[in-house]
Formats: sequence, C-alpha cells, structure tokens
Amino acid sequence: MENQRLILLESYIGKTFDGSPSPFALWLKGKVVCASKDTVEFQFTVRKEMTNPVGMLHGGVMAAMIDDCIGVNFFVLGLEYFYPTINLNIEYFSGAKEGEIVSVKTKVVKQGRTIINLRADITNLEGRVLAFATSNLAVSTIKI
Repeated sequence: MENQRLILLESYIGKTFDGSPSPFALWLKGKVVCASKDTVEFQFTVRKEMTNPVGMLHGGVMAAMIDDCIGVNFFVLGLEYFYPTINLNIEYFSGAKEGEIVSVKTKVVKQGRTIINLRADITNLEGRVLAFATSNLAVSTIKI
C-alpha cells in the first residue's frame, strides 16, 4: 500500500509546504528539502518577527520549527493513531540573524509500539549546528 502522506510531502520538495492543516506551520513557511519515511528536512528563512530583542532567531521559534518538523516526520510514518509530543529536549549552540536560512532535519531514532523517539538538528547553510533536540511521542486513542 502506498504511503499517501509521504507522497504528498514529496510533492512539495523545493517548495514552501502550504499543505499543512496547522496555521502555525503555515506562519513558519518551511520549504521541503527532502522527505522519506524516516527523515524530513525543511528550510526556514529567519524573518524579523522570528527574532528576539538582539535580532537573533528566537529560541522559542527554533523550538517551534523543531516540533513542527518532528510532527511532519511522524505524519509521514503513515500510522493510524496520533502520537502527541510528550517531551522535547533542546540544546542551543549558536544563533541565526534575520535573512539567514536555517535547516531543520529530523530522523526517527526508534519506533516502538507506544513510543517514537526522534532527533532533530538545526544548522545554517554553512553546516554550523545551531541546536539539536530529542523528542518522544506517545500513542493516543485519537485516530488520524
């Protein structure tokens, strides 16, 4: 059986992902770089409204980018039930300024029957690591 969710995301490679049902994800305006069942990568342009008082990408926006990409990675697994995030641990290393492009790449580390563990890395276009995160998602009774 074909994974229609993955096929949909793949159709956005090189384009801004405007197919999300999340208004917040639409505000982030992520561009799909690559997509597979176990990993997704998005690029985001740092806009003024994403920065903190010193003009750097706000840590909360970085967390949102990570969480959104992890959610997309979960979605393309094609599972029947929703797995909400139960934790998100982020290590911040460096910043990005307005106008810079940052990349968020996620990877499924372990997919169990009730818990899915993922990792995400944020880098700039030169490959400098800005932050990395780990997250766990837990199965719910909500059908997708």
